[in-house]
Amino acid sequence: MPGAEIFSLLETTAHALLKVSADESDKNDERGLTPSTPMTERDVKRFVKQLGDLSTTPVLLGKILAMVGDETTSVEELCDLISYDQALAQRVIKVSNSAFFAHSGQITNIDQAVLFLGLDRIKSIAVGMTVMKIFPESGSFHVENLWVHSYEVAFLSSAFSEHIMVTQPQECFLAGLLHDIGRIVLYTMDHELFKRIDTTDTMLEQETALFGCTHADAGAWFAEQVSLPPSVVSAIRHHHRPSAAVEERSMVALVALTEAMTRMLSPRVEDDGIWTREHDAILLEFSLTRDDLEAVGDRFRAAKADIERFFKAAA
Repeated sequence: MPGAEIFSLLETTAHALLKVSADESDKNDERGLTPSTPMTERDVKRFVKQLGDLSTTPVLLGKILAMVGDETTSVEELCDLISYDQALAQRVIKVSNSAFFAHSGQITNIDQAVLFLGLDRIKSIAVGMTVMKIFPESGSFHVENLWVHSYEVAFLSSAFSEHIMVTQPQECFLAGLLHDIGRIVLYTMDHELFKRIDTTDTMLEQETALFGCTHADAGAWFAEQVSLPPSVVSAIRHHHRPSAAVEERSMVALVALTEAMTRMLSPRVEDDGIWTREHDAILLEFSLTRDDLEAVGDRFRAAKADIERFFKAAA
């Protein structure tokens, strides 16, 4: 498919998403519900399925995911695919130039990005940037801040993967970036209902009362719907309760830890990473030293301004 067509499809995805939300409202009206009426797990699953069924969603994402799962993918093939979409290419280059990756200003094209960061990391960044385009990046709930928070978790997850053993280290950035995608799903489904939820230690219970499920559930269903890697699905599903994970436990624990750390390093109203005893156990499990924490903290502080500028420029 020509690059112009792919770009056009991605640009219209937001409008298509709004139509899905409107269609859902019509169905609520037929059932005698108002937008502020609590939902059920079935309602959320149906909405997620509609998101995954959007004809615009699989075009580029499906091709990139296919490459992520194909070990024979060449550098040239991935570079060509990303370059087809100008907006995606620009985003990948911006991420690659972040102070976090220590290549600020040195990367000017996709080939250089792959050279500096490696094929696996660029695959992960490309998937994350493509998924983000499915959802709104601004709104009355400060969606932009939620994306910034997710981006920070992605950077920390990637940084800590250099200090600990993780089954799929190349997917740490993606798992961190999309760990809270379920919150975006619930927000997109019903803005007003979502805004009733406070980011306190009872947040998951509040979500279940209003939507019939947690944002972790909704995010995992979406991730499965669009065929994200199993390790990413597991991290999304269990990042608030890492001890419940059966598979990909190291990835889940890493994302859970880094989300809780962002609340200390960069507190925001939208942050939902509450430190618990499970996080203390994760620190011991990973044998992270004070020097490890300080080194990653320094890299995070260096990247923080870049992250915020990225979203202001991309909005």
